[in-house]
Amino acid sequence: MPFHFKRKESVRKAVRRLCCERLEDALEPLRNGVHAGAVHNARKEIKKLRAVLRLVRAEIGKSAYAEHTDALRNAAERLTALRDAEIKLSAFDGVVKHFKRKLGSRPFPKIRVALKKNRRLEEERLYKGRSITSVKAILCHEKGQMDRLKMRSNGWKAIAPGLKKIYSRGRDAFEAAGQEPTAENFHEWRKRVKDLNHQLSLICPARPRKFRLRTSRLDKLGNLLGNDHDLFVLNQFVARKFGRMPGARLFQDLIITRQNKLRSEALKLGGRFYPTKPDRFCRCIGREWKKWRG
Repeated sequence: MPFHFKRKESVRKAVRRLCCERLEDALEPLRNGVHAGAVHNARKEIKKLRAVLRLVRAEIGKSAYAEHTDALRNAAERLTALRDAEIKLSAFDGVVKHFKRKLGSRPFPKIRVALKKNRRLEEERLYKGRSITSVKAILCHEKGQMDRLKMRSNGWKAIAPGLKKIYSRGRDAFEAAGQEPTAENFHEWRKRVKDLNHQLSLICPARPRKFRLRTSRLDKLGNLLGNDHDLFVLNQFVARKFGRMPGARLFQDLIITRQNKLRSEALKLGGRFYPTKPDRFCRCIGREWKKWRG
């Protein structure tokens, strides 16, 4: 279902519709069996829904916001283990492909076997347990609640504060990652980039042409930071599973080399994306929104 506001639709109505659609799109793949693809799609829709709620956080009130986001976070966390298992295997293949000229054919076979086994075990654990049932119950309950979501304001007033806040938090996270390049700071920045990307997608019909370059940079930035986080998760697994084995140590060095490159590119791109102050950024988006809405 399209993930954006409609031109003649009130913001209140649009938010309720978007929330219910995201929940339905999260439930649908889980009804067709448990596998990594279904889990990925469900988690993706939950993240979009949380981005919508962040956009109107001030309008729905702290209590309602906390209640809904806590429930959605609980649902997503029940699916995290299988998603992480899939991410680690994909990140492994990415590292091997990136350094293929330095490596022989099929390098680090023990690590790959362990990653595939981990994915299979997590898939079986999710299938045999009650997590999927619990997730579906949470999402169904939330769907009933979202249909009656109350908002204090309507129009641009309802979404401008949320947009400004998430842009500002992303700007702060960018600066923190540049000053102290820890995995935690880069992961926090990644979350804020994904939130802003989802929120700009919501109001995409209102985006002026001059913002298209910015939003393409935001897409690229999200990919760089996402790949960095995937490598962090993979590195943790290798360290825990293989300790200081010579082959594992070499592979971890390659991971760190790749992460350093990704982080350098992300910081450079972030410097191009975040020069505008939050007030001005939101005013520009707001003007285009109002033109589009008539």
